[in-house]
Amino acid sequence: MPDNPIYGKAGNITRCNQMLDYFSERADSLDVDFVSEKSWGRWDIESQQIFRQKYPTINLYVFNRKIDRSNFFAYLFKYKIPDFLSKLLFRHPIDFTTHILKSKVKKLYVQRQYDVVLLSYVHWGNLIDNIPYPTYKIIDTHDFITVQHALKKNQRPNVVGATLNAELSILKKFDEIWTYSMEEKYIFEQFTQRSVQLIPVAFPPKEFVSAVPMTYKYDVLYVASDNPHNVKSILWFCENVLPLLGDGISIAIVGRICEFVPDHAKLIKLGVVDRLDEVYQASKVVICPMLSGTGVKIKVLEALSYHKPVVTTTRGVDGLINKRQNGCIIGDTAEDFAKSIQMLLEDSAFYQKNVEEGYSYFKNNHSKADEIKLMDSVFLHGNNKNVLLSYTR
Repeated sequence: MPDNPIYGKAGNITRCNQMLDYFSERADSLDVDFVSEKSWGRWDIESQQIFRQKYPTINLYVFNRKIDRSNFFAYLFKYKIPDFLSKLLFRHPIDFTTHILKSKVKKLYVQRQYDVVLLSYVHWGNLIDNIPYPTYKIIDTHDFITVQHALKKNQRPNVVGATLNAELSILKKFDEIWTYSMEEKYIFEQFTQRSVQLIPVAFPPKEFVSAVPMTYKYDVLYVASDNPHNVKSILWFCENVLPLLGDGISIAIVGRICEFVPDHAKLIKLGVVDRLDEVYQASKVVICPMLSGTGVKIKVLEALSYHKPVVTTTRGVDGLINKRQNGCIIGDTAEDFAKSIQMLLEDSAFYQKNVEEGYSYFKNNHSKADEIKLMDSVFLHGNNKNVLLSYTR
């Protein structure tokens, strides 16, 4: 996983660490390898050491998808020319694999003889090519990549169609497809005729505390990475919603998104924090002003797990099983978004109602026990003992 599960608080990293925790807990039954790509994740010696200390029962392999330029002839003839020809002749741009990376992963396949291979992201799905023995192949999609391409400005319809065909052709190579979104589950089932699992992204349950008599350090909280969707969303919020909020409101911003947030008297930029749970507990309302993006928003589920109501847009509830009575209040205009925040801050009955509905939705649809049961059915009940996790992005 180039984003490196040791560093950062983004949703995909949170999800990756949850999976690694699961495999650590099943170390007596499963032999697990974790494969990542060096340059994208900024893997250094220190982060590899931290990984091995945190997950001592999981074997870590960090590969390069390129050859270093310092070895010019090897770089030119073993990487650059083969990669150029591959792109020119048959490889679609959504395929991030290279001949070098495929070769290294295939050697690992041959050496380790996996019962199950779990690959993350369609971009890296072709690493499954040419496994020289039977194995159960799973792809953890994380996102519907075609939609990401369709959202780009001035994208031509024929390009979107070609991207969809490329994505579906990769998905069809797998025995099982994982998704976190109800909408994506339907689409993948219809177009691939493969088994599609809806993964109930879960967080450990938090102790419920009555919200009415409490005081909070922050009125509003926004937690986000610095991906383009989040950047566009927070800039929209700052430009259009922030001026409509009353004086005295404090808004905590957490994560790498802070680098793109303008200075403002109402905004408190905390950056990347070590104890995110403490910030959640100190905040009354969570926002997720998404304008674009695909799949379920892990930041929304995380907020609900902390008994926090969420003010969001229609894009913020994409992927959720229930679209109503789930603790999320929809505001697609700046006026509605600001009004919803003010109502939660000022109306204690309205606030408590949404807290209870949100946590009820989370508890009923994102249970840790249900997720573990699903994982066990795949990795244990089928007598699978040797697992490869190739987490890439």
